[in-house]
Amino acid sequence: MQSKISIITVVYNDIIHIKQTMDSITKQSYPYIEYILIDGASNDGTKEIIESYIKNISNILKEECIEQSNAKAKLESRFYLEAIKKDNQNFSFKFLSQKDSGIYDAMNKGIDLATGEWCNFMNCGDNFYNEFVIENLFRAYKNLKEGGAISIIYGDAKIFFDDDNYKILHSKTTKHKYRHHFIHQAAFIKTNLMKSYKYDTSFKIAGDTDFFTRAYNNGVIFKHFKEIIVSFNVEGISSNLSFRMFKEDCIIGFKYNRFFPILHISKYIFWIIPRVCIRNIIPKKFRNKARVVFGKKNN
Repeated sequence: MQSKISIITVVYNDIIHIKQTMDSITKQSYPYIEYILIDGASNDGTKEIIESYIKNISNILKEECIEQSNAKAKLESRFYLEAIKKDNQNFSFKFLSQKDSGIYDAMNKGIDLATGEWCNFMNCGDNFYNEFVIENLFRAYKNLKEGGAISIIYGDAKIFFDDDNYKILHSKTTKHKYRHHFIHQAAFIKTNLMKSYKYDTSFKIAGDTDFFTRAYNNGVIFKHFKEIIVSFNVEGISSNLSFRMFKEDCIIGFKYNRFFPILHISKYIFWIIPRVCIRNIIPKKFRNKARVVFGKKNN
């Protein structure tokens, strides 16, 4: 019997990209999928797009709508539905639209709803590399002798800087003591592990880093597969330095090495800050080309 995979998409006010991400998941050749969508009570039409998409291709099993009239109670307003895909009874939907306190709170809501053996987060704007990704990955996983001991499997990512420039991001190491060396969307995690650990909602940016480092430092077994799992476009994503990201990285690293903040500050001063400054003064066309060239040398 093949494993059921819970794929979780978190979204808030992203009407432009939500259908593309949903298509990426509903068109997977792997049949046993539980697709969970968590919407943070969008007000731009995203909620309606998701609801219409699901109802067009599915039979609705359950639908609930709880509306609150006063401002404070609106935090408890929720819309929820469950459905089964018309052309595949093994493909199910769960859709929750409700206010949340941030992305990791929303992701934890998805974990609470998950019933598959494995979880993957493919958030709005991200896409599987092709329609055979899950099928190929779990065929390779089933062939592993030590498969039962593994709780996190992950692959590579194809990153587009623009229409003409991209690179394949490979994990350079299997050691994830201070940070995970792979794209979060390229990982599949045992659901029982996710429910035990969950995401620390005190983090606003690095909650996934905190999750994976906690798992690694507690002896959870990771396995890398040389498969491209996800593709996404970083065009438009800010390259500016974030003090919050720096601070959260230091908080995480300090748990496992008291000298980590000093090492991290040195890395920022002598490597990250100069690189970002140079990147921001180079014309975009040449900057993206350079990122591809130097990326190939580093992989």
